[in-house]
Amino acid sequence: MHNEALRIEDLHLSYSNLLGTVFSKPRALSFFLRNRDNDKELINGANLVLHRGETLCIGGPSGQGKSALLRVIAGLIRPNQGRLFYFGEYIPPERHSALEIAKRQVGLVFQNGALISNLRVRDNIALPLRYHKKGTPKEIDEKINMAMDLMRVRNEANMFPHQLSVGMQKRVAIARSWAMDPRLLLMDEPTAGLDNYNRRNLLPLIDNMRTLFKTSIIIITHDLMIAKELDCNISFLHNRTLTDPHSFNYWSSADNAISRELFRDLRVSG
Repeated sequence: MHNEALRIEDLHLSYSNLLGTVFSKPRALSFFLRNRDNDKELINGANLVLHRGETLCIGGPSGQGKSALLRVIAGLIRPNQGRLFYFGEYIPPERHSALEIAKRQVGLVFQNGALISNLRVRDNIALPLRYHKKGTPKEIDEKINMAMDLMRVRNEANMFPHQLSVGMQKRVAIARSWAMDPRLLLMDEPTAGLDNYNRRNLLPLIDNMRTLFKTSIIIITHDLMIAKELDCNISFLHNRTLTDPHSFNYWSSADNAISRELFRDLRVSG
């Protein structure tokens, strides 16, 4: 396992596990609670291996549990059962928490960015560094500048989130996570809400983390073209299970239910 960033074995997650989390909010949980069967499984026996420096997209229709899986990996939701290994270290269920996972240098970028509205860009990025005392004030300033340069938001350093476009907000959120030196970065729909210009500009910046810093990355997305443009594999949450990872070209040409449903409109353009 020395070359593995993440290993998931036989992970099970039921709807009841989402209660008391971000998914318990009515809008976020509306899909899941239509049948009110909280003991029903959302994910049934998922397995996954992600190697160090690898990028993986996880796709699938809405309501299949993609974002919930990401939050399990981040320690925000505890699964019913399953074994999770981070960089070869098994984290038992009683220690499966956001703090324990963060200690293993696992970062999470929420879909909405989750920036602090009354903090400027520089201070948003600085917040976790200062909270966890990640260096001297000078070292923290250097790290902030590096993160802003990596995500190309240095010119917006003194702006507030409401002054930024959605694309810029996403970049700042990624910069904040990167500043904490994540070995594994989890990203929830990073291109959602972006126009083509901002999307095209964001993807190379994400790929820089893989190529320059060997960051392992998992991307939850409906934007399947990301996998083609980043030249990475895709797994799908489908019928409560996680498929084996395959390339974009494999899925776009395969004759199976996932390919017929999700790649129908991409076969010609792809």
